[in-house]
Amino acid sequence: MLPRKWANLERQRPQLRWVKWGEAAGALLVVGSLVGFGSWVLGLLLMVGFGLWGYSILNRSS
Repeated sequence: MLPRKWANLERQRPQLRWVKWGEAAGALLVVGSLVGFGSWVLGLLLMVGFGLWGYSILNRSS
């Protein structure tokens, strides 16, 4: 469960919803690679990419 502060940030910056879902998809691929489906490389790239995008969104001056 995400903290209440994150919900407030999502309301202010709706792109963060995509970041949250991208991070979750990346984590699912990484975990899935342990049981035989998914790709840990693609999952890691998704997580890093969406993490950098989220960082840039949060550091933008509003």
